[in-house]
Amino acid sequence: MSWDVFIMQFPPEVGAIDEIPDDWDPPSLGTGRDVRGVLSKVLSGIEFSPNGWGDYEGPGFSISTPVNEADDAPVTGVSLFIHGDSEAAAPAALAVADALKARAFETGSGDFLTADSARSALDAWRAYRDRVLGERGP
Repeated sequence: MSWDVFIMQFPPEVGAIDEIPDDWDPPSLGTGRDVRGVLSKVLSGIEFSPNGWGDYEGPGFSISTPVNEADDAPVTGVSLFIHGDSEAAAPAALAVADALKARAFETGSGDFLTADSARSALDAWRAYRDRVLGERGP
């Protein structure tokens, strides 16, 4: 089970996802080549497969991210599928968002991820994960 973080250039004036207008068209974060380059700089050691799937091993966590757009095609969003629950995962996600000049939305609390919310967001995801896994049994 992964903690999912979505990175886009969300409108800066919105405080919650449900405030985004229905007709909003997300701007590009760059081309496929650009975005993979940024990820390679921020997540040193990330490896991309020929189909654009990136895998990164961090201290106590891993990130998988599909950036399968062509080198010259625009990318409007990056998904980070984070496994493990190291405290280092949230700063890594925030570093990617910062490097792409974008914002991160995370599924633990359903809010935008910030340095101030990182700990509570990860805790919310952990609680959800533990509840779901507990309901499934050993």
